[in-house]
Amino acid sequence: MISTLDLAWVTRAGGGGRTERRYRDFLVDGASLTSRIKADFISPFGWFDLSAQAAFLDGLLRKQPPQCAGGRTILCVCPECGDLGCGAVTVTVQGGPGVVIWRDFGIQNNYEDGVYTAGFEDIGPFTFDGLTYYRVLESLRASGCP
Repeated sequence: MISTLDLAWVTRAGGGGRTERRYRDFLVDGASLTSRIKADFISPFGWFDLSAQAAFLDGLLRKQPPQCAGGRTILCVCPECGDLGCGAVTVTVQGGPGVVIWRDFGIQNNYEDGVYTAGFEDIGPFTFDGLTYYRVLESLRASGCP
């Protein structure tokens, strides 16, 4: 089954030690990816340093090698600082004839081996039409996000 991918502006509420963040969330099959994740991680798009956003985008577009161990690509980061030391939601991004697949969702950091997949059993894999996938993600660059 081919999944749909889109982007939407979302605001993470602040207060109680949390920083309010406005960011671009991934909508997969019309549902917020952030709402499916049972942890406090958000996309880096819309609030992170522009050069870092461009690097994250290039990773998702497979224009550069994956950022994390095990050939994994970052989707969402700590909403306070974005540091990989706090952990990040990562996936394996694969391509085939005309498709891009996000699979094996999990959390990893830069000081422990392995990927924690508990709580991600019901997320993915998602198969996207390749042309639509690249168009949606390149729209981030066109909008001045990264």
